[in-house]
Amino acid sequence: MGETAAATAREIELTRRRMEEKVGQLSERAPEEARKLAKRIAFGVISALAVIIVRKAVEKLWERITHELPPPKAKQQEMEERRQRAAT
Repeated sequence: MGETAAATAREIELTRRRMEEKVGQLSERAPEEARKLAKRIAFGVISALAVIIVRKAVEKLWERITHELPPPKAKQQEMEERRQRAAT
């Protein structure tokens, strides 16, 4: 704060101008930041879908080559059978 009321008023005005400039710069960058965020979200969704598709393809290949269920599916089926036996 300044020594006098006038000095304090000048400092406040200067601070207000700086803040307005910063807000202006941020509002100019907002569309660019929104595009970056949209790209990241799209990349995440596409990556997740790619992983799911590859896992399904690997499971099908496993079944074709070994003529058995893949280990995670076999374990899941085994657990379901145990639950059914325990329920009866």
